[in-house]
Amino acid sequence: MFEFLFKYPPAVFAKGSFVLLGQWPTWTLAALLLAAAAGLGWLIWSRRRVIAPTMRGPRTAVVWILQSLLVCLLLFLLWQPALSIATLRPQQNIVAVVIDDSKSMSTQEDGRSRKDQLLATLNGGLLTSLKSKFQVRLYRLGDHLERIESPEKLNAAAPATHIGEGLKEVLADSATLPIGAVVLMSDGADNSGGIDLDTISDIKRQRIPIHTVGFGRERMSHDIEVTDVQLPARSLAKSRLEAQVTFHQWGCKGEKARLTVRDSGKILTSRDVVLKGDGAAQT
Repeated sequence: MFEFLFKYPPAVFAKGSFVLLGQWPTWTLAALLLAAAAGLGWLIWSRRRVIAPTMRGPRTAVVWILQSLLVCLLLFLLWQPALSIATLRPQQNIVAVVIDDSKSMSTQEDGRSRKDQLLATLNGGLLTSLKSKFQVRLYRLGDHLERIESPEKLNAAAPATHIGEGLKEVLADSATLPIGAVVLMSDGADNSGGIDLDTISDIKRQRIPIHTVGFGRERMSHDIEVTDVQLPARSLAKSRLEAQVTFHQWGCKGEKARLTVRDSGKILTSRDVVLKGDGAAQT
């Protein structure tokens, strides 16, 4: 009910402060409020016997108070009241560090795993710098989100990475905790289909900045990726089907590859293809 009436939950009001965005100075508002109250008081007092002969004493005061409050509210709205929230305040806000702990972080690159590169980044001054200014919470991200006390708890053994679900849990914590920012450290390999629109809308609504720190190469040296498969939604029994498969590759230009379609392990059809240039889509 509170959020329905005032647009934001109570936690936002607890972290924010009221400001006036109007161009006119605040003393002008105060002067107008006093003038409006005094003017209404004089008008009601001078015409009370003409308007309502029975309006005396407390009844006159109640009418004056109600009308003064209405005029004051209208004047207050003209000064554009707003809620100001500091995104980060030293030692008051919490920075949530979300760390990818899936099996893909154990991939070896240039003699070190992605997990070792991540730990070197954290222990190389990043974590100390954050703790000197803000409260820091560490989270381990896999197929679910789990809070940890130190980076030594990481083991790069989670079977999957659900970045969207993990961010959604962090946003849920922000309803009761003063989370001012999120640092997401990951290689970007997500098994849940990416971040859905609802989670993106929640991030925009709560205005919590998410800073990403990426690990691993943007492209593997020898990699072929299927990007799209199109099939008819329905077909007749024993009818011939046509499928369109789109893929691209890096590092395998001019080589031959075999595209195979299987159903429960049974090979339905296959075709040899010659791979084109790096990044070029083939259908």
